[in-house]
Amino acid sequence: MEFSANEILKLVERASGIPDFLSKKTDIEMLLGRFQSVEDYLARFGSLDELVTFYKRFEEKLYMLKTFLTTEEASKYVGVSVFTLREAVKRMELAVYTPPGKGYLFLRDDLDKWLGLFRNPSRAELEGAAGASGISATKPVTMHDRLSQKSL
Repeated sequence: MEFSANEILKLVERASGIPDFLSKKTDIEMLLGRFQSVEDYLARFGSLDELVTFYKRFEEKLYMLKTFLTTEEASKYVGVSVFTLREAVKRMELAVYTPPGKGYLFLRDDLDKWLGLFRNPSRAELEGAAGASGISATKPVTMHDRLSQKSL
């Protein structure tokens, strides 16, 4: 096999880069370590699609670290529909922030307090309260009962 002068020059140029390439051994080892990390993640999750799905779900849950939540985030946080939140805002049951150019923003603490309004006491709590006041606790009290009592 014969080489032309140009081919020999190209081979020499490529070979002259070998010492630089070999001197970057730590970069190569770091790159191999990263490939190993990716392989480990893929082994854990089965496929790249499963890994991406995991990180998307993880990213969606990061909203819980925020102080202010959008309507969609608040809906997921509280576990009710967007419609239910908007209705609560219209009825002025739930405080909301409306900065210019944005939709509703909800303070997480306000959502917690609002959700607490719908807490139904346990049987033990009802019996304890009834025993203290001398009233029989035969029928559980629901949020509907409490709201109707407030309007009386």
